[in-house]
Amino acid sequence: MNVMKRICFFLVFLTALCATCSAGEMVINGNGFKEPKSWLEGDTAKGILVDIMNHAGKELGVDFTYKLAPWARAYNLALKGEGGIFGISMTEERLQKFDFSDPVYYDTVVLVVKKGKEFKFEDVKDLSGKRVGTCRGCSFGPEYEKAATFFTLDTDTNNVQRLKKLLAGRIDAAIFSPGVAALNLAIDSDASLTKEMFTVLPKPLVNDANYVAFAKSLNKKAFLAKFNAVIKKGMASGEIDSLVSKY
Repeated sequence: MNVMKRICFFLVFLTALCATCSAGEMVINGNGFKEPKSWLEGDTAKGILVDIMNHAGKELGVDFTYKLAPWARAYNLALKGEGGIFGISMTEERLQKFDFSDPVYYDTVVLVVKKGKEFKFEDVKDLSGKRVGTCRGCSFGPEYEKAATFFTLDTDTNNVQRLKKLLAGRIDAAIFSPGVAALNLAIDSDASLTKEMFTVLPKPLVNDANYVAFAKSLNKKAFLAKFNAVIKKGMASGEIDSLVSKY
């Protein structure tokens, strides 16, 4: 074998080796301000969804790299094909752009009001004329999309900011997900806030299914089929419930 053939053979070998090394790595975008579902502790991704993904990763032989940011940024990165995304709700519009997994987690979306400013909420029509705070770029599925036509949205980038707007009277209600756990974490993170300042309305706005999704340009349907099988197995065995119960 002459020198040029040896060089070509070596380059082909290196290319194959690199492809093998990177095959088990995958970028997942997500909301970095969504405790207890997903947040950053220093540079480390934490939360319910991170634990579920890590469980699936071990079964699939995939190392997930998490890029957590404000939701709008995470969504746009996933839309451009720069990795997948978790904690995403399914809407008709998004179905045109993404391939979705089966649901991996369900959270309750609640309405929080300032103490003393409670109002009747039995139906989305009760929100007519209200100004409701939520995270920028967030959606909580088709039921939410329909409900949102009855009120005015006021968006922000974190839960503490939303609560302070509620106290200042800039919004009538604030959306929190997943449920009271997200509210309590926000209150505990700011010394100026106390639980006595707020009321959670008894009826949830929606119960929202969370998915993992990839831009259609990434052609991840085969991966998602394997991922779904692992999640289904984990739910049946109780392993995923055990992960969630820690929170």
